[in-house]
Amino acid sequence: MPTPAAAIPVDILDETTAHIHGEAIPLPAGVDLDQAVLSHLQLEAAGLGHAVSACIDDRRYGVKATLTVHPDGTTATHTPAPADAPPPADQTPIAGIQALAIRGHLDAAIQGADQHLIQLTNHPGLGPTHWQTLEAAELRAHLAWIKEDYTYAYRSWSWISATWREQLGPCPRRQVHDHNQCRRIAITTRNAAAAWARLPPQDALAAGQEILELLAHNSGSTTTPAARDIQALLKRLATHGS
Repeated sequence: MPTPAAAIPVDILDETTAHIHGEAIPLPAGVDLDQAVLSHLQLEAAGLGHAVSACIDDRRYGVKATLTVHPDGTTATHTPAPADAPPPADQTPIAGIQALAIRGHLDAAIQGADQHLIQLTNHPGLGPTHWQTLEAAELRAHLAWIKEDYTYAYRSWSWISATWREQLGPCPRRQVHDHNQCRRIAITTRNAAAAWARLPPQDALAAGQEILELLAHNSGSTTTPAARDIQALLKRLATHGS
């Protein structure tokens, strides 16, 4: 009986850096890092002719998961086997939610993230657009992505990116601006676009103009590579749906 292949180590270090098999993968301009990682794994599965398993260690959010990628490009996400001991009680809410996800309690992490968001949103000194609330919402959206709830992820990232844009202001080209603030807007906008691309075809078509308007508003341009990719995908979806 053949020995199962070892799981592929995938380490996502930050918003622009990921290592697969211990080696950094290239990230073309305008490409979402999560999509680049997935594309690399899909190519590897197609080349081998059988499904591959990848151990994802996403250090951006302190989340770990196991991803199975089949030769046809389809995927399935799994979480590690639950541990018996509860997470430490002295962590902050965000750290506790991350610990739950790492230990394999993804549903509990999502429930905790939802409760934490409600508390922050209703807090008289914070509210729905406070930076702490937005960061908690980013974690919740990422958990939805891991859960393959792309509708929730798309709606969340769309709102988060638009709200960061309103909070931080525009990033006009050829003018001085805060690079870190612009990077935050760009990352959340890319995440919204990546989640949109995973929606069922009819839902993606229905939200097509919405995501294009979001990209145009946040980037200040209607001709970004991401916008062109979305327009091309919308044409293909419309053609297949007719």
